[in-house]
Amino acid sequence: MPVHVRAALPQDASAMARILNEIIDIGGTTAHREKFDDQRIIDYFISPKLGISCFVALEGEQVLGFQSLDWSDPDWPGDRLPPDWGVIATFVDPHAHKRGAGRALFANTVEAAKNAGVSFIDATIRKENTGGQAYYGGIGFTDYSESAETVSKRFAPQ
Repeated sequence: MPVHVRAALPQDASAMARILNEIIDIGGTTAHREKFDDQRIIDYFISPKLGISCFVALEGEQVLGFQSLDWSDPDWPGDRLPPDWGVIATFVDPHAHKRGAGRALFANTVEAAKNAGVSFIDATIRKENTGGQAYYGGIGFTDYSESAETVSKRFAPQ
């Protein structure tokens, strides 16, 4: 069955929380440490104050993963990004890797970024997340910064 993508809806929050909470339980690939419930998924990914887009990848009715794109946060306490940059987050069910969900999601996210006027998309990935680094590198992101714990990659959607 082919993967299809659509905008995330509040009714997707439970499936999205299940995926992200399993990734948190496995450890080592996300900076998130606290579990998500439906409302936190809605507030953080589906309709955040700086949100540009949030898409889900589905196989039939099963959510395989999701990807959000937000404007950079001017109040971020760490290294701040320029205001015309977007920040991407991708989460794919650990049991659904290599099925095309990530690439399908990114095609939609790039279009949303172009439509919003995003100059660069930032992906900051934990160093031990070699799969995430490979995913973002494979879809055209290039390294631009590194810290003790993370690698930051960027992509120009134009």
